[in-house]
Amino acid sequence: MKKFKILLLSFVIALSFGFTAQAENVRATESKETKVDVASEQIFVSRTVRFTRDQSMWVTETRNGKTYSGYIYNRGFADGSGNYSFFSGYIRTGPHAPLSLELEK
Repeated sequence: MKKFKILLLSFVIALSFGFTAQAENVRATESKETKVDVASEQIFVSRTVRFTRDQSMWVTETRNGKTYSGYIYNRGFADGSGNYSFFSGYIRTGPHAPLSLELEK
């Protein structure tokens, strides 16, 4: 009986060392440096608007002190009734403006 207790105790100790080593490996892979999350150069935007056949629309949005703008594209109906269209896409920061479809005269 004494041998069984010693064997069981050594098994428990061996398991505890194994879990400790795994926990140390997990902590070692984490970064010790403070990470500063800066605003991204592009963001995902979605809009639901009344039904339209337009293929794209220009949007401008401000988040975290940055202004994002760009085209988002028509993805189809937003609901089963067909009264709304769903637009989505990525827009970027930067000094750009939409292209004019009309020529200046």
